[in-house]
Amino acid sequence: MEDLEFLEERFGGWWFGVKFGRNEGRRDPLASHRMRFCEAIAESRTGPIVLTPKLMTCPGGAWSLGWNDDGDAIATTMAEKAGMDINVARKVIENSPRIKGVVDAVTVGTCETPDIVISYAQPEVAMQVIREWQALSGGALPMRVSGFMSVCGAVAAKTFCTGRMCISFGCPDARDHGKIGSDRLIIGLPMRQVARLRRRARAGTAANVLD
Repeated sequence: MEDLEFLEERFGGWWFGVKFGRNEGRRDPLASHRMRFCEAIAESRTGPIVLTPKLMTCPGGAWSLGWNDDGDAIATTMAEKAGMDINVARKVIENSPRIKGVVDAVTVGTCETPDIVISYAQPEVAMQVIREWQALSGGALPMRVSGFMSVCGAVAAKTFCTGRMCISFGCPDARDHGKIGSDRLIIGLPMRQVARLRRRARAGTAANVLD
């Protein structure tokens, strides 16, 4: 909770946690109906909800979370919707971030021991986060941007798998079902990096007090 409050106080906006699994000792409600991952995020504004493989309605989201192995079927649907060659669609699927291993559920909108945090941020907020991250690392943020499976794959799965900050400009499905405004992009942070940003902010505050 304190980490999420820090992010909201420091950068503004709404930051929500995602846990790949269930919160131990809690009985967060299952999604009320089958939905997409990005849709679950929009629904979680009133409280955390749990998605399971049976409750996931988006093949791409299921692929990103390791719940769907039929990449060819996803590529076929993608090619038809986006008007692209099927072989190109297969390459997009192959290069999309994906969680490997057993994840029986995903808790969205949690503030209890999340693995990552996500925000639908305005570009200026993303800039501020990147600048503070660079003040710790010194390097530029490596980015590989995709316009497909943007929230579930390019941010959630990738942030979890790489342990790095990830940014996406969204995709049509996520902007529609996830209710992402046209002035927003998606930014994800692993909790380890949130903790580092918070420690840096505390150190800066302490230095200002000493001055």
